[in-house]
Amino acid sequence: MDDYTCDKKNQIRLWVWFEMERLQLVPYPLPLKGRIPNFHGSKSAAYKLCSTPEFRSATTVKIHPSLNGTALRYLALKFGKKVLTPPLPGHDFLYFLLDPCTIPPTSYKFAATKRGFNKLGTPCSALRQIPKVDLVVVATVACTSSGARVGKGKGYGEVEYGILRELGVVSQGTPVATIVHDVQIVECDMLPVDSLASHDVPVDIVCTPIAVTRTQTCIPKPAGILWDLITDQMMEDIGALKELKSMNQDCFIVT
Repeated sequence: MDDYTCDKKNQIRLWVWFEMERLQLVPYPLPLKGRIPNFHGSKSAAYKLCSTPEFRSATTVKIHPSLNGTALRYLALKFGKKVLTPPLPGHDFLYFLLDPCTIPPTSYKFAATKRGFNKLGTPCSALRQIPKVDLVVVATVACTSSGARVGKGKGYGEVEYGILRELGVVSQGTPVATIVHDVQIVECDMLPVDSLASHDVPVDIVCTPIAVTRTQTCIPKPAGILWDLITDQMMEDIGALKELKSMNQDCFIVT
């Protein structure tokens, strides 16, 4: 990744974090730098996403674990969707599965929280246990109306997406959505396509508390894991990478 790419993305992250704090758009946690914004109105944005045909027709929805996704995880369970959400770094599995058929409805709100899905979620202990994903919801710090998007900069969401593509449970055509505050939608010249890296995941649907934007993005989605970008720390934090690497190596064994 070149210096221009890193600098441009970091500049827009810093601008969004500063503006959202200045406008008091995030109740907690603060300071905001280095975080996915848990913005006022995230529940309204979640309802907007739930109104889309992509959500309504989905059986399984992958939702990021950040705080601003709590309402969306709850609504997904309430509307009968299976939810995949990742554990904290350091686990050897990629996702917890939250199944509304096996969780009491009175526990849906708890199950949607970080403490709840760690307690009530069922670990997908093997990558082959991950079901087909019909809608991917990614965490975002900034995005544009044309689909360019950046997260908080660690790249873990991109690794998750790459693993799902390698497994074949997500395809180029699987819709990718995000929920953000309107301030997080920036002008295209602030986050130009040429500032994105090959592993960055663009979005097809952007939901704010007041609107749904379909980006009609032409930005290609990564087709799998870019192993040369995987660090030793990522291998430790995302244990599923080791399993995937082993699976890929097994494919080349001649018997």
